[in-house]
Amino acid sequence: MKNVFLTGTAMIAFATAGLAQTNTATLNQNGNAQTATQLQTGNYLQSTITQDKVGATNYGSYAATRQQSNGSGGNIASVEQKNGSNSNRGYVTQVGGTGNEGAITQNNSSGALATAAVQVTGATSAAAVIAAKGNWAGIYQQGSNNITTYINQSDVSYANFGEISQYGNNNRQTSINQSNHAGDNKADIYQGTASVGVSDDRAVVLQQDYSFRNTATVTQTTSGNDAFITQKDNSFDNEATVQQIGGVGSTATILQQSTKSSEASVEQRGSNNEGTVNQVNGSRFEQADILQLGYSNQAVVYQNNDYYGIASVTQNGHLNKANIDQVYGGNVAGTGNTATITQNLLSTAGSHNVAYIKQGDGTTLSKDNTATITQEYSYNTAKLSQVGNGNTGTLSQRGDYNVIKGLSGDFAIQQGNNNTLTVTQNSGSSAPYVANIASASQIGIGNTATITQSRN
Repeated sequence: MKNVFLTGTAMIAFATAGLAQTNTATLNQNGNAQTATQLQTGNYLQSTITQDKVGATNYGSYAATRQQSNGSGGNIASVEQKNGSNSNRGYVTQVGGTGNEGAITQNNSSGALATAAVQVTGATSAAAVIAAKGNWAGIYQQGSNNITTYINQSDVSYANFGEISQYGNNNRQTSINQSNHAGDNKADIYQGTASVGVSDDRAVVLQQDYSFRNTATVTQTTSGNDAFITQKDNSFDNEATVQQIGGVGSTATILQQSTKSSEASVEQRGSNNEGTVNQVNGSRFEQADILQLGYSNQAVVYQNNDYYGIASVTQNGHLNKANIDQVYGGNVAGTGNTATITQNLLSTAGSHNVAYIKQGDGTTLSKDNTATITQEYSYNTAKLSQVGNGNTGTLSQRGDYNVIKGLSGDFAIQQGNNNTLTVTQNSGSSAPYVANIASASQIGIGNTATITQSRN
C-alpha cells in the first residue's frame, strides 16, 4: 500500500502573504488499496487524484481532496477511480470560493456483482463501501456559483453510491450519472438544510439505459430551485424522490420512461411551485405521488401507455391546480389505472383549486380505471373525463360555490359501457343558498350515475 499526503500550502511556503495563491497538485497511483489525501488552502487551487488499476480490477482505494479559500477565486478538484473500479471511496471538499468545480469519476464496469476484498481508509463505512461491491463518491461544497459539480458512476455500474451536498446559491450544474446497464445504485443530492437555505440551485440525476433497482433523491430548501431525475429506457424497479421545502418558485421533474414497477415521489412546501411526474412509453405498474403544501402550486402526473398505474396528488392550500392524465397508445387509457386528487383535507382552509383527471380518449376503449377527486372548502372545480368500459368515477366536494364539469366542456364525461359515476356535494353548513353545480354526461350501455347535493 502506498500512502501519499500532499499539502498545497507547503508548496508555496516562500510566497509573499499578499500574493494570489495558485497551487496545483497532481497525483497518480496504479494498483489496489491505495490511499491519497490532498489539502490545499488559498485561491485558484487545482487538485487531481487518479487511481487506476494494474490487474483486472481497481479496488479498495481511498482518495480525498480538501480545498479551503477565503477569497472569491474558483477552485478545481478532481478524483478519478475508474476502469473496473470496485469498493473505492472518493471524496472532495471545497469550502469557500466562488465558481468552484468538483468532480468524481468511478465508471467503466464499476461496482461488482460479487463481494471483493476491501482496504479503503478514512474510517471506510457508507455501509463498508456498499458492502464491498460498489463505490462511494461524495462531494461537499460550501460556496456559491459553482459551475460544474458532478459524479460519474456510469457504464455497467452496480451497487455504487453517489452523494453531493451543497450550501450556497446559484449552483446550476450539479449532477450524478449512474446510467448504461446500471443497477442497485443510489444517488443523493442535498442543496441546503432546514437551518441553511439555498436558492436558484439546480440538481440532475440520471439513471437510464437498462437501469434497475436504483434509488435517486434530491432535497432542496428555500426558493427558485430546480430538480430533475431521469430513469428511463427499459428500466425497472427504480425509485425517485424530490423534496423542495420552504420556498417559492421551485420546479421538480421526474421522468420514468419505458419503465416497469418504478415509483416517483415529489414533496413541495411553499408557493408557486411546479411538480411534474412523467411515466411514459410502455410503463407498467408505476406509482406517482405528489404532495404540495401552500398556494398557487401546480402538479402534473402523466402516465402514458400504462397498465395498473397509480397516480396521487395531495394539495393543501388555495389557488392550486392538479392534473392527472392516464392514457395509452392513441390517447387511450390502459387497464386498471387509479388516479386520486385530494385538495384541502389538512388543517389549512383553501379555495379556488382545480382538479383534473383524464383516463382515456379516443375510439379504442379501455377498462377498469378508477378516478377519485375530493375537495374541501369553496370555489373549487373538479373536472373528469373517462373513456372506456367498467370505469369508476367518484367526485366529492364539501363547501360552497363548487363546480363539477368536464375537461373543456360543461359536463363531466364517462363514455363507454358499465361505468359508474358518484357525485357528492355538501355545503358543510345550514345556509339556505350554497350555489354548488354538478354537470355530468354518460354515453353507452349499462352505466350508473348518482348525484347527491345536500347541506348540513
